[in-house]
Amino acid sequence: MRSEQDAAASARQVRAPRRRRDPAKTREAIIDGLLAAVSAGDFAPTAREIAARAGTSERSVFVHFPDREALLVAATQRQSEMVEACLVDPDPALTLPERITVAVRQSAAIFDLQRVPRLPGLQESRSIPAIDERMRRTDNHIRAVLAALFAPELVGPGGALDEELLDLVDGALAWPTRHHLQDRRGLSGEQASERIERALRLLLAQR
Repeated sequence: MRSEQDAAASARQVRAPRRRRDPAKTREAIIDGLLAAVSAGDFAPTAREIAARAGTSERSVFVHFPDREALLVAATQRQSEMVEACLVDPDPALTLPERITVAVRQSAAIFDLQRVPRLPGLQESRSIPAIDERMRRTDNHIRAVLAALFAPELVGPGGALDEELLDLVDGALAWPTRHHLQDRRGLSGEQASERIERALRLLLAQR
């Protein structure tokens, strides 16, 4: 009697349709797998390593991304969207010290996201136009937010934007500055923020 029940159960298992993973979720998991590998310091993970992190098969990687460039472009898009989600809604009505604090906190959040991925991203942007274009678009978005946030200090009486001063403000808050202070100089995030705030006070007090 027991063997008949086992046979019936086995037959049902054979007939039952195999559950298929949502293709969109698989694609997102593959991108997550690549970003996780890069964040761990592996800048050139194999398809097998990415698949292992994504919880899928190596074949799935190539089904969703026919070549390495397609996957890198998708990962850059994801990373850019995450960075842009950190951007504040500019409020030039705040006091200058308050706006400086807002800008520095924004730069810290962005750096936390970009700390490792930014390095290979810059390298790949030299040979893959789509990556370069997407990264520049995000950089320009950040710059536009800063221009609006510090409009009282950056816009002259005639309504002209002081692009040179904006360059300095943008540079003080950019990834390379924190990379130098935290990863090269060995400062903590809090110490780096204090130095950046000081630089901004000196720059913007000139107006």
